[in-house]
Amino acid sequence: MKRIVYINIVAIVTLLMGLQSCNERESYMDGPTVLDIVEEVTINSKSAEVDHLSGAINISLAGGTDLSYVVFEASVPEGVSVTPESGSNIDLNNPVQVVVSNGASERTYTIYATLLPSKVAFLGDGATIAECADDDVKAAAQWTEATYGSDFVYISYDDLSDEALDGVNVIVYVYDNVGTSDQPAALLDKLNVLSKFYVQGGKIVAGLLGTGLVEELGRDNSGLRNIIGAGEGGDNPDTWGVGFTGSDVSNIISAGLDFYAPNMAYVIDAGYKEDHNALWNLGSITTSPYNTFNSRYNAEPIAAWDWAVADQGYAGIIVWNPFDRFEGYIITIGIGGMEWSMNDGHINVYQSNVHKIYQNSIDYLLAK
Repeated sequence: MKRIVYINIVAIVTLLMGLQSCNERESYMDGPTVLDIVEEVTINSKSAEVDHLSGAINISLAGGTDLSYVVFEASVPEGVSVTPESGSNIDLNNPVQVVVSNGASERTYTIYATLLPSKVAFLGDGATIAECADDDVKAAAQWTEATYGSDFVYISYDDLSDEALDGVNVIVYVYDNVGTSDQPAALLDKLNVLSKFYVQGGKIVAGLLGTGLVEELGRDNSGLRNIIGAGEGGDNPDTWGVGFTGSDVSNIISAGLDFYAPNMAYVIDAGYKEDHNALWNLGSITTSPYNTFNSRYNAEPIAAWDWAVADQGYAGIIVWNPFDRFEGYIITIGIGGMEWSMNDGHINVYQSNVHKIYQNSIDYLLAK
């Protein structure tokens, strides 16, 4: 009997020692674990993808970025150290190791950087820009070439191919026409090329009647793009403007505009105007139209006519984010008055606002 009691006492002591050891270990491991100690990493203010399992930090930067001098920033819990320090300038021409420590142990991550394609392609009906049939399309192509210089490439509908899009990051497609808003047959003949580009992550800025491309690609099945004009137009004494929602994305696309009121900018002055709106009518969405549309289609309306944006009944500029099988982005700009060439020959005093909206849209996508 004494022997049995002795054995039981030994077992209890052993158990208590084990529990104390476990408690000590639990206490020792209090705080952030080494595995997921990095909360967020940004390079040049762009969020990187952190793979805690493999220890890889992957970042894709806009083509032309000087990898020898980028800004590294990391968010970590209080009491955690990171080397190099957050806010440091680093050289990412080769992978860079980042060491983080929670005071008890440390973990090494490796940053890998890749540069996105840098080309901006303009699609047009002419064999050359000079041969484009519509004056607005020609003017838009000329502006895009002047703005993006050596990174610009012009591609006619007939020459559109996988090879022609090699190295292209963003396609600019501005289409204008009188009589019909249907997309040009020559472009639709190459729709499979555009679809492949877009589905695999390519980006597109579609303007004027070209906003219909988002339907042809199958990205928009809402049936709400029904405010469309393809008329001759005429003389109009009014000044037309665009109103932005004030969201983070809308602030990026509207940055640098000459505003006449908060989030409101004029785009065309008095004179001859074409009747070429191509907008989404959200009147059938009765509750929070912009948020509802975004939640249904992962497409954020960011602007409409200046007088209409507050009621959210119409969407004139929409950012179509990746959704389902579509890995790319599209920004559609269908607000009437955002013309590129004045039919009566006068100089639109607000033309720079039109240019800035398009440039901000292209630059936003270049960095995606």
